[in-house]
Parts: sequence; structure tokens; C-alpha cells
Amino acid sequence: MSPDGPRLAALWTAAAAEPPTSAYRTATSGVGTRHGTVLVALRDDGSRHLLIPIDARHSLKEETDGQAVTLRRRVLEDATTRRTYAALGLVDDRLTDLFRALCVEVLARVEAAPEQAVQALRRTLGDWRSLLSGARRVLGPSELAGLFGELLVLRDLVASDPGAVTFWTGHSGSAQDFHRGTCALEVKTTTSPEGRTVRIHGTGQLDGGVGRLLLTWIRLRTDRGRSVPDLVEDVLVRCDDGDAFVRALADLGYRSSDAEIYRARVFEPVERLTYEVGPGFPRITPSGLVDDAALAGIGTVHYDLDLDSGPASSARIDVDPARAFLEHS
Repeated sequence: MSPDGPRLAALWTAAAAEPPTSAYRTATSGVGTRHGTVLVALRDDGSRHLLIPIDARHSLKEETDGQAVTLRRRVLEDATTRRTYAALGLVDDRLTDLFRALCVEVLARVEAAPEQAVQALRRTLGDWRSLLSGARRVLGPSELAGLFGELLVLRDLVASDPGAVTFWTGHSGSAQDFHRGTCALEVKTTTSPEGRTVRIHGTGQLDGGVGRLLLTWIRLRTDRGRSVPDLVEDVLVRCDDGDAFVRALADLGYRSSDAEIYRARVFEPVERLTYEVGPGFPRITPSGLVDDAALAGIGTVHYDLDLDSGPASSARIDVDPARAFLEHS
């Protein structure tokens, strides 16, 4: 069976530990063709490739100027063998998730038609052309991590109140991620293994006005866990307005048609802290800017907040943020 996204990522890791074959380090995908086994490969510059074996006499039309991927004819040889491949290569490392999902589909199609491996490759590239050309943008790793954190909270909310999707407002451009009455909840997520510094966007993000404002901070590990599509499915099962939820996801750039691209990137929460944002909490708000610090003529303000600082640390509260949010009146 052809490998899925996590298995394919593991194969590239395995390939990195292998001695190079010509300019490549390789691992077998387990998918065979009439000319040999498809290889998962890393070039000596670290770029990821998928090598589909072809006949040495095959005249391959190369695609060398792609912004996302390239297709080139490559020959690998060692002391005993010499093989020719159609080498599908990743150009932009920012598109690693997209490339991984593309390769998963290539392998599945090649496995289904091993006698027509190159045709299967080209059909897949054709079907993915809009994504590969940049006409459609997919979410990057940091965006997925941020969405994962918000969905963790939303999943807890809809577990208690199936109608809680209506409280998720960050997708619409509101200052905080969740609002219910006079209570607001902002979620900050990090994949950094150290420190508790968060980026605050704008003078309104930590301005709770006359209501209550909670700040929840989540640290994620990235070597195991669940994917954003997994949490999306959890919320859809629990909530009572799936259409509103899907529209909210679309506002953030998430489309269910891209779910397989995102499944290979997994997260696991390893630390969660909640803070009561109020008087004495370190923040920049419009009401705190007076006289010469007035906002006239000043653009959007972004700043870093150290949650381990004394004033912030003293505002930590031992509560379940979802329950506190729902119970606030």
C-alpha cells in the first residue's frame, strides 16, 4: 500500500540518514512500477524529491521553471546499477506540506497504474496545477498551529454547548477570538519548546472594555498528535450549525478540499495557561495612551508580551477557559 502523509514524512527522514546515491539520499516508498521502485529522496542541498523510475530511452518532457515543483530526468548509479528517473522536486520549502500531499496522491495513482507511472504523475500534476501555480493559497505551519489552538478551545465549548460556534468570532476580524455577552477569550498558540512570549496584534486585542477578558496560551509539540482536519471533524460532529462553522473556516482560508494537505502536520498540546486580563496586566490599550501618545496618525501596533513577567504571571488563574467563558454572566 502506498504511504500516507506521516509515513512519507518518515521516509524522507529515513532517506536523510542514508549514504548518498549520486547526488541523492534515498529510501524506498514500497510502490513498484515496471521499471523499478519509486524512491523518496533528498538531494545534497536538502531539497525533497520523489523519483519515479522510467525506461532509459524514455523522452521525458521536463518542467524546470516551476515556482513550486520541478520535473527533471535524472540518472542514479552506484557500483552495480544505473537507473533513470523522472524526478519530481520541491522548489519552495514553505510548500513542504503541499508537496507531501501531492506525493501521496502521485504514489497512490502510480500504485493503481504501475504500467503507466509517468502518465499517472502527469495527470496528478495537471489536477494540482492551480495550487502549484499559487492561484490558491494553503495555510502555512504557523497558521495551522494558530488554528489548531482555536479549534481546541472551540471543541471544548461545543462539547458543553452545541451552539457555541456562534461565539467564535476571530475569523471575522474581531479583536479577540471568542465573544459571549461581555466576556471575551483570546487564544495564543506557540510551537516553540521554550519561553512564554506571545505576539499581540493591535491595541484592542487585550482591551476587554467593561467586560471580562481571558487570555489562554497553549504550547504545542509538532512530532506527534492530531491534525487540524481531525479537530475540524470533532467540532462538526458536536456543533449544531455545521454550515456556519465551515463558513468561518473559509474566512480563515481553510477549505475541506485541502484537508489531505494538512493531515500530515500534527500537533499535541503540552502546556496550557490562562490569564485574567485586567488592571495591572501588561498591555497597550487605547485608553492607556494619553496626551502625546494619542493614536492619531499611528498605524497598527504589534508588540511582544512576556507571560513570565511578574505582572502577567500574577494574573494566571487556575480555570478551564471554556467553562469560565460559558459560565460568565
